[in-house]
Formats: sequence, C-alpha cells, structure tokens
Amino acid sequence: MHVEPAGPGARYLVFGGTPTPELSRRIGAVAEAVRAALPHGAFDVVPGYLDILVEGRAALPPERLLALAETAGAGAAPHPPRAFEVPVAYGAEADSAPLTERLGLAWPDIVALHTGGKYTVAYIGFTPGFPYLHGLDPRLQTPRRDRPRPDVPAGAVAMAGAQAGIYPEAGPGGWWVLGTTTFPLFMPDRPEPTVLRAGDEVRFVPQAHGGSDGAKAAGSRGASVDRPPAEHQAERWAEPLVTVLEVWPGSASLQGRPRVGVGHHGLAETGALDQRLLLALHLAVGAPLDMASIELPVPHAALRAEAPTVAAFGGAAAASLRGGELTPGVPFEWRAGEVLTVRPAPTGARQRAGVPILSVAGGLAPLGGAAGHPLLATGGSTDVRGRVGGFGRWLRPGDVLVRGATGGAAPVPPARRAAGAALGHHPRELALHLYPGSHAGAAGFAHLLSSAFVVSERSRMGVRLEPRGGRAAPGAPVTGTETSRGMPLGAVQLPPDGRPLVLLADRGRTGGYPVVGVVARADLAGLAQARAGTVVTFRAPGDPGGRTAHPE
Repeated sequence: MHVEPAGPGARYLVFGGTPTPELSRRIGAVAEAVRAALPHGAFDVVPGYLDILVEGRAALPPERLLALAETAGAGAAPHPPRAFEVPVAYGAEADSAPLTERLGLAWPDIVALHTGGKYTVAYIGFTPGFPYLHGLDPRLQTPRRDRPRPDVPAGAVAMAGAQAGIYPEAGPGGWWVLGTTTFPLFMPDRPEPTVLRAGDEVRFVPQAHGGSDGAKAAGSRGASVDRPPAEHQAERWAEPLVTVLEVWPGSASLQGRPRVGVGHHGLAETGALDQRLLLALHLAVGAPLDMASIELPVPHAALRAEAPTVAAFGGAAAASLRGGELTPGVPFEWRAGEVLTVRPAPTGARQRAGVPILSVAGGLAPLGGAAGHPLLATGGSTDVRGRVGGFGRWLRPGDVLVRGATGGAAPVPPARRAAGAALGHHPRELALHLYPGSHAGAAGFAHLLSSAFVVSERSRMGVRLEPRGGRAAPGAPVTGTETSRGMPLGAVQLPPDGRPLVLLADRGRTGGYPVVGVVARADLAGLAQARAGTVVTFRAPGDPGGRTAHPE
C-alpha cells in the first residue's frame, strides 16, 4: 500500500495489483475502518477498484494517512456476501446496434453471455447506489464511449471495459447500455441507503419489457419527490416564510455548504457552486452558515414572502421589489405579501456571474423537513439525483419554505455591498491553477497548460471546455483508463476526444476517464459562474502569471 496525490485536498491510498473480488472486499473493509477513524463529516472516503480516495478541505499528510490505514485496517473484516437476482429487460433503450458491431456478436449471444456471468459488487460509486461489478465475460469487454451519452435511462444495466454496473438514475454516462431494470438500488430514507455493498453476489435474469416487477420497485428511484399537503405538516415547523410562485423548471434548488462524508454512498458533495458568494450573502443577512439559500442557475423566478424578513441577492440577475430594482449584495426588507421577481441581468451589466443566489435571514428549509434520512441530509443542500436534502428535487411552483433558524426577522442591517468575487463578479477570462492529477505523467497535463479553451456546457456536475478555435491540439490524449476510481472536486477529466471536463459539486463520485489535473478549489467558483464562450487557460501552481485577466 502507498499514497499518491489527488490534488490539493485529496490523496489516494493505492493497493495496486489486479482488480479481483477478494481485493475489493479488503479495500471495502479498510475504507470503512478509515472512515470510522477520521473526524465525522470532515472527509470523504471513497473506494475504487485498486485504491481509496480520501478527500477533505485539506489533504492528510501521506505518512499520517498511510499509518492510519495500516492501523485501522489491521483488524478490519469484510461483510459476509449476500446473493441478489436482478431482472433485466434486455434491449430496452439499449445500445444494441453499436454493441453488435463493436463486439462482432449477434444480440442474443450478447444477452446470453451477460446473463451467464457471476457478478460480485466491487464498491458503490459514481452516483447514489451505482454498483461496480466484477465478473463481465471477456468477450463482452469493450472500451467506454469516447464521449458520454447524455441520456442514459434510469435503471440502465451497462458495461465498459471489464466493468459491469447499473445506473440508478437517468443522466449522462460513458458506458454501453444492455437494457433496464427496476431493481431498487438506493433508498434515501434509510441511514444506510444503498441496497448492495462490497462483496455481494449478483445474477442478471432476463425479463420481458414492462414486467410485473416494475411496480414493486418503482418507488425506490422515482424521478421526483413529493411532500404531503402543507396542512398535514404545519405542526412540524414554524410559519411559512416564502412561497415559490414561478421558477425555471429543473434548475433552481436549495443549496448551502458542501455535504462531506457521504461520497461512499455515491451521494454528491452538493452545496452552492460559488461558496464565496454564498458566504457574503449569509453574512449580509444574518443566515447561519449551515443553512441553505436559493440557487438560481437560470435567473427566472417569482417568490412571495409570507412573513416579514430580510434578504439579499447576488450574481447575474436583476431583482425587483415594490416596482424598483434592488442592489446586489445590499440587504433589503421583504414584507409579507410582497412578490420578489428575479430575471436575467441586462446585457452588458457588470455582474457576469452565471449562478445567482438569494439568501434570507435565518436561512431556508422546506416546509415539512428536508428529504432523506437526517444522517444523510445534513446542511440543507439538495442532492437531486440522491433525493436527499432540501425537497430532494428541483424547486417548483407551490413549494413553501420556512426559516431554517430562529431570530431571522431582525431589523435591516446597515446597507453594505461587497465587491468583486464576493458578489459573483468574476473575470471574462479565467486562468485556473492546475495541480497534477493521477494521469499527469501523460501528455495531457502539458496539453492543458499549453492550450486555451472556451466554456461550452455548464451544469452543477461540471463544465465542459472546447479547444479555442474548435479543434483539439495535436498530441492531445486519445486513450483512457477503464479502471474507475474516486473523483476529487475540480478533477479535470480528459476523454479521448480531447475536450476537458472539470468536475464540480454534483460530479459522479467515481469515474474512469483520465484525470490529468485538479483545479484549485478557490478557482472553481469563477469557472462555475462562467458563461458560454469564456476563455479558460491553466497555470501550474506557483506560476506568477496564473491569476485572472480583465478583472471587473
């Protein structure tokens, strides 16, 4: 066992060797022991096939981490294996045509080989409840996609390289889909939400499309989380504070500080993408740091106050109340019955941030309590894929919010406005400090340092960059690893197409595309706020030319 760097806040405990069920059981036991030995809520401990990612605000010194692993893991024993049957509707939303071409096999032969295998759970990662499985027949092994498929369905039974697995939720993914299942993988209301664990044995069983097992398991991974009517919940909370009248579908959510310590379930780190903006607004209105605000990636909302309060906003938005425009960063009095509207900032406005935040005195929480088990939902931030925290989904009209902490109806503080990045004002060109990643020895690290990129796509999961000029530079990496491992915050994955993806708060907790670098945590807010077309370059740590250009 040895330690490898994984960026400024993380380390890999590397076991080495070849992935086997026996090694996965040992890694799982050591990871559990290390997790128990570390301060609660301070580190994520995420197993992979050959290693364990240990990540926090600051990385543990290598010698301390190695000693901890050796001491804690000395008496760690794997859990006894359990056996499960997983029904699969083969061919449902599958990549049947490209797979038959790539493998040179007829579809019935592919299905027969897949169902004939005996699979063992290596670990849970990527997204909530996603099981990585040993046991894929060598005749089915084929490299993952050059670029992730954007629409992998929920319950997709898939494979990539020597790996097999099941996607609990719909979303992007680089594996090849064989069919779908309704087998429950993640139950957010349980303190141990994952159904499978390392060492469990799995057998896939063919099932006709639309089989009877669908209704039995559908509730375990439903697309949304609904709450009982407010009249059945009012006794659990103080009076309603804010009602959502209008919001852009699938974008706004309650977000606060990152949620640390749940990565081994596949749950996201979550939290506001611009933590400096969140902190500035919480200090301005008097909201506790462990409470949530409303994050609005698409600044389009109408919100009504149900009780008097104090609020403030910041970022690329224009907010109006009582017929007048509000000043970003300056607390304002929000009276009961008044409707606050949020719209995109005018063209050419100074605030160029892409993800506005609205904070309220005392912080915000859902009427009826946060979704998911209390041990998983700490801090108020929403994990939409895991259905944990906040409402367990995106905000929508009719949602009622209450004050997260008492004492939030204090008089309006003296007007004060933070400047620069504290209000989401980031430069039009970004220079990101890049630490070596696990594949920095390849040409990829030098490729990033010597190239310029532009932002093309952005979400809470990550930011996709395109080479400036539209073409990958000669010599950019064209091959990737198939052995998945933990993904630290800010990891820069470089798929074979040469277009980097920088991973953010809602990233998959494990992945297999090469990580050639890790962006400094302090630089991620500017990237998360960047609009399409923003120019991005990378600088090595300590490079005096590595700060920003065109500051505002």
